[in-house]
Amino acid sequence: MPFHPRKQTLVRTLAALAMAAGLSAGLAGPATADSQSVLSNGVVVTVCVEPGHYDIRSAVINGHNQNNDYVHSPDLLLDGDRRKQRCNQLNSWWWGGKLAVDFYADNGDKLGTRQCSVPWDKPFPNSTCVFK
Repeated sequence: MPFHPRKQTLVRTLAALAMAAGLSAGLAGPATADSQSVLSNGVVVTVCVEPGHYDIRSAVINGHNQNNDYVHSPDLLLDGDRRKQRCNQLNSWWWGGKLAVDFYADNGDKLGTRQCSVPWDKPFPNSTCVFK
């Protein structure tokens, strides 16, 4: 999925307007599950691999984005000393719910998948998924 700055700006603007409408509705009456989902945009995810996984080169995140569309991230390189933990953050992509993170070898072979759950309403700006 290509990165489209204008589309992301439009999505963020619409999300802000929806959030304002949701906040106004919240002031008028009790919050419902629907109004809570409008207030959530997902979180940025960091993918890490624990030390000693010499064969892992990269990862791909599969899951729902801030628009509740099922998408696949671009290839995230996990560069650095393979004897240490290696991480990479996918900026400008927001995720929520259950994610599947696929890990790949230097030759492109898929080595495995790890499940990662990212709460939509997490109070922190980032979340981390780790291959142990």
